[in-house]
Amino acid sequence: MCGRYVSVSTPEQLAEAFDVGEVRTEPLPGRYNVAPTLDVYAVIQRDDVRRLGTLRWGFVPFWAKQLKGSPSPINARIEGLADNRMFGRAVESRRCIIPADAFYEWQDRAGARKQPYVFRDPDGAPLAFAGLWSSWRDPEAGDDAERLHSCAIVTMPAKGPVADIHDRMPAMLPPQLVDDWLTASPEDAPHLLDAVAALGVPRIERYAVSDRVNNVRNEGPELLEPGEVD
Repeated sequence: MCGRYVSVSTPEQLAEAFDVGEVRTEPLPGRYNVAPTLDVYAVIQRDDVRRLGTLRWGFVPFWAKQLKGSPSPINARIEGLADNRMFGRAVESRRCIIPADAFYEWQDRAGARKQPYVFRDPDGAPLAFAGLWSSWRDPEAGDDAERLHSCAIVTMPAKGPVADIHDRMPAMLPPQLVDDWLTASPEDAPHLLDAVAALGVPRIERYAVSDRVNNVRNEGPELLEPGEVD
């Protein structure tokens, strides 16, 4: 799974990295420990315009009767995704890119605490997580009620530097697949998922970090400092 990541790039930097034509958000606080339920940056393409905005991390399906108690998964497993009741409609027409400067995963160790690792692009470029988004309106609040826009990160079996740390990783799109992910037709969506699932080893590096990242209240660049493995 992907349950924590880093987001410190500015809207201007993300707009340049992802060829965004329209920025529709004020800057979010830079975070070294992004956790579920927070607002996060997302790139969406509508009417041939690529836009940068924000979505709440935790996917609320459009058919949910109420917000409280409704499912809000943070990840969407790529296996069987096109036929998934929760995500199938989003796969067809509500795909997004969730930019990340790095992400964390934890390694299970027999008889010891889990060891956190950070993964990032060797050159410091933002990673392009494949994402899905949803627009939800409280059915009891009327047609003029404000909508909640939310998202989930697509995950796939781990490869390369992630594989011996965790069994899952975010689906990280290379530049040649970013355009397709944002613009493919509903009919092409199943083929697009196949292309993502077939991606090779991502170009990322890893190193161990302190277990301070375990606590979502901890923040700051020191979370990215290398830590010793006990």
